[in-house]
Amino acid sequence: MNKLLIILSLVTTFVFAQENKYHELNADFTNGETYYLFGDDVKLRAEPNTDSEVLDLLKIGTPIKIISKTNHTLNYNGLESPFYKVKYQDKMGYILGGLISLEKRGYYKSEYLFAYKKTGEYDYSLIIRYLNAEPGFKEIITNLETPTFSIDIFDNKGVQGIENILYINYLSEACGVDGGGIYFFQVKNDLKKVFEVAQISDAGIFWLGETLTFPTDENGMENKIIYSIEQGFSTDESSYNTEAVTITKELEWKNGKFTPDNVQKSARKRIDEFFKES
Repeated sequence: MNKLLIILSLVTTFVFAQENKYHELNADFTNGETYYLFGDDVKLRAEPNTDSEVLDLLKIGTPIKIISKTNHTLNYNGLESPFYKVKYQDKMGYILGGLISLEKRGYYKSEYLFAYKKTGEYDYSLIIRYLNAEPGFKEIITNLETPTFSIDIFDNKGVQGIENILYINYLSEACGVDGGGIYFFQVKNDLKKVFEVAQISDAGIFWLGETLTFPTDENGMENKIIYSIEQGFSTDESSYNTEAVTITKELEWKNGKFTPDNVQKSARKRIDEFFKES
């Protein structure tokens, strides 16, 4: 079976199993739905501009109901953001879209809020703000390979020393669009970016796929995290003839980091050397 089809099939299966919403730039918030504030001390205004009367001052995580999108915009975090008419308790007012979280996810003691940031012409980041037992909030900013993604949250999947796992799951498409994603571990009161995996394909001619298998996953190992990378290419476009190489390594989570910590880099280097020699 063509390896590209295998990779896309696995991604599709994972997406439908999670039933998560994919976020993309310039997508509108849905009228009538409840969202949560990404900003803190957000001004609920009487009109869709920054000069109008302040009706209330709202804290991060406050629920609001979207009434409608306006034509008034403001540049915020490098993106042109519209004002939305919203309802908060018994008040109607306006809030900038960039101050509203894409969604809210939570597990155990932690809640996570998300917003885009544009850092260059084609460079986008994701800001994650999280609240837990400590007062206030913390945030972490990560670069995005593609600004289209869903957000998955899991328990610790058998990894000792962490509370839960947050995964930014890129939408994988054919024709060279990168898939894969970014893993974050919640360690006590801190969210740590710990691993990025890639899934890349080029119309069935070339593919690269990386995965992490956790202890409680199918085929997982107790106290181990299995890193796997496969790279290959089609040797004959008219048939299913392919050449591929797979490397699998065992990792452990110790003292706040993966051990060994250079597995991904060395595995990619070995695969590159293999194809250069073949």
